[in-house]
Amino acid sequence: MIFPMNQPKFFNLSAITKRISEVLQPAIGKSFWLKAEISSGRERGGSFYCDLVETDASGKIVAKMSCTIWSRDLHAIKERFKSAGTPLVLDNGTAVGFQCSIQYNPQYGLSLKVTDADPAFSLGELELKKRGILERLQKEGLFEINKLLPVPTLPMKIGLITSHDSAAYNDFLKTLTSTKIGFKVYVADASMQGDQTESTVINALNTLMKLDLELAVIIRGGGSKTDLYSLDNEVIARMIASYPLPVWTGIGHEIDKSVLDYVANKGFKTPTAVAEEIVAKFNEMKSHLQEAENRFRSTWSYRLQMGQKHLSDVKIGIQQDTRKLLDVCMSELRDNAHRLSGSVHDRLSREKNKLLVSQKSLMTFPITCIHWNRDRLGERARRFKTVSFRNIEDQKRARQSIKERFQSTRFINRIINERQNTSYLKVQLKRQFIAQFKSRSKDIYRLRSAFSFTKILNRIQNERDQINAFQSVLTASDPKTSLKRGFSLVYNDKGDLIRSIKNISRSDNITTEVYDGKIISTVQQTEEK
Repeated sequence: MIFPMNQPKFFNLSAITKRISEVLQPAIGKSFWLKAEISSGRERGGSFYCDLVETDASGKIVAKMSCTIWSRDLHAIKERFKSAGTPLVLDNGTAVGFQCSIQYNPQYGLSLKVTDADPAFSLGELELKKRGILERLQKEGLFEINKLLPVPTLPMKIGLITSHDSAAYNDFLKTLTSTKIGFKVYVADASMQGDQTESTVINALNTLMKLDLELAVIIRGGGSKTDLYSLDNEVIARMIASYPLPVWTGIGHEIDKSVLDYVANKGFKTPTAVAEEIVAKFNEMKSHLQEAENRFRSTWSYRLQMGQKHLSDVKIGIQQDTRKLLDVCMSELRDNAHRLSGSVHDRLSREKNKLLVSQKSLMTFPITCIHWNRDRLGERARRFKTVSFRNIEDQKRARQSIKERFQSTRFINRIINERQNTSYLKVQLKRQFIAQFKSRSKDIYRLRSAFSFTKILNRIQNERDQINAFQSVLTASDPKTSLKRGFSLVYNDKGDLIRSIKNISRSDNITTEVYDGKIISTVQQTEEK
């Protein structure tokens, strides 16, 4: 056996991985800071495993590496974030700033080992996330929807969403109960920070929606910025914007406003401020009522004095001149009778005019009904005419179709008759040939003595050629001969002969008859000459 001169050299896989380890050895163990996004993250056995990816402006991944945070390092990072007051978020798509080192394993390949994380980087990302949420909500016009809902003048039925028995809860209820006003407060317990904030607040809003309330309040006490980032939630904000009740918020931000403050009907700095605003509405109404009471008392006192003076004057008038009072009463009665007579006359005139109008309406109504029915009859006549013409056209098309089918049937019957006539003609010619052959044979026998044997053979050959010519004519006129030459007959699924592509359409089933059988096929496309 002859081998080629340039035979390839093969290496073991372990030699390749060993060489890679030698090349990467200077870089292994050196730590560096990087920023990336978390993908396919999962926590298992106390450690965190994920892929770190980098995307371009279009969202396409341009770089990707496996990453591991061992349980000891993960615990230290969580403690550092907790002491900095920043929550450690390791969700998919979260941007992070990690201190990493390269590690290489011949079995598991190249990956990154995380030893530390920067809380300030995560805090900046939370601010950017909040800004993005506000921009989306403002672009969709969700800031003003809940603000357009009217707030009751005196809200008595209030739905409260907060953490039960928290400082905000106690401050809010203390402010309301100190007024001794009969408020009805329905409390929906919810987590105000942490991973459960979104789900619990949404459930609380859905629960309060089922009650007959006048105002919904979301409150939380003070805290660091990172503690309050859980309420900068886009899902909660969208639900508040579409909530059927006005929503007031009292979230203890130091300076900045929460995302919920932007979409709420009204936002306050503290829970106590929300309660004081509700109480202020009642105090304002109380002031209005006191002013109204004072005005009513003043007016009533004045009217009482005027009534007493009038009674005194009437008493003096009765005592001094009873007849004069009777004359005045009689004059008033006459004036009233005159006005009553005028009112009755006016009322009778109006009723008379109404009767005249009704009479005219009754006279014109039948004529209007007649015109309306005449128009309806005309419209129905036109529709009947159109339907009749359409039915006539349909019957014409049906008769044309029957005619075409009849013609095609006649053509097929003609072909069958031709076949039968051809077969009959062949039998007759064969019989004539046999009779002529017998007659000629007798003639030949009689003339054998008169003619030589050579002449007899020539005569037989001539007769044979003539019979072959007749046979050729019969064979050429046979339809089977046409089919044998490559011609065919095409029928539709009803058995009608197809003479034009206008008689078929796409997806129709057709049967093609050839010399030795039939072909059943489906029309895919037709082309005109």
